[in-house]
Amino acid sequence: MNQSISDFVNEAPSSNSIGSIDMYLSDASLPSPIDAYVQYTRSLLRFGTPDHLNQNEHLGGLLLLGAVSAAEAYFRSIFSQILEMCPISREVAADKQINLGGVLWHGYSEFRRSAFEHVTFCSREDIKKHARAYISFELRDSHFKDPLAEFDRVCHLRHGLVHNGGILPGRNAVQVGAKPSKAPKRIDLDFGSLQSLIAAIDTLVLTFNRELFHEMCRRWATAWRQRSDWDGANAEKIFNSIWKLHFCKELHSQRLGRGNITRGACLSQVKVEYDL
Repeated sequence: MNQSISDFVNEAPSSNSIGSIDMYLSDASLPSPIDAYVQYTRSLLRFGTPDHLNQNEHLGGLLLLGAVSAAEAYFRSIFSQILEMCPISREVAADKQINLGGVLWHGYSEFRRSAFEHVTFCSREDIKKHARAYISFELRDSHFKDPLAEFDRVCHLRHGLVHNGGILPGRNAVQVGAKPSKAPKRIDLDFGSLQSLIAAIDTLVLTFNRELFHEMCRRWATAWRQRSDWDGANAEKIFNSIWKLHFCKELHSQRLGRGNITRGACLSQVKVEYDL
């Protein structure tokens, strides 16, 4: 049998086509950005049991990738919907570019869903930069320094999982403060470490959601009212949109005193704080 030189290392693979991409797609009905994030990450945590993680050394890393992906999806979704809602954000983002594919795929009415497909949210600098550039929101150290720093460390692990077969690259190892090593280091996540890493992602996403909501309430009560395009007759309807965008139904049932946490009570407090 005649063999080519390449035959010595492995057999030639069979040709294969994955077929129509539509075979792999289904319609999705998405809740608010924060509820979508919580639902997705909690489904990952339910599967990431000690038994499951012990059965497969790669499972923890894959679940962590899912959690980081959920955080990125949250930021893309909340940014795009804030752009639609907030005239101040629209002004600062007016000269930014989007991918034409978003308009072609979703159509004009829903193109915002693709507005942030060309940017990444996998580092603290990316998140800070995009928040400032697209929605005019400053992530102040008083609230965000530690959550952003911990999220950054998670994303360095993500880099090794996505781009290096689960081995932590040296550059990322140095940036997360890992001990020097001559041997390759595999990212190995057990139950406790996976819980800790997803908790770090939670801290950033939930903090961001809280502080952005407060900022949108402030704009609703002050800056938006000073604009010529403000419609006072729709003030409560606009506030309701802010509430629905940020309110987390998934976590509400677990909160103490949840009977007092209502849209009406929040609106009353906003009016008192800003003397409306």
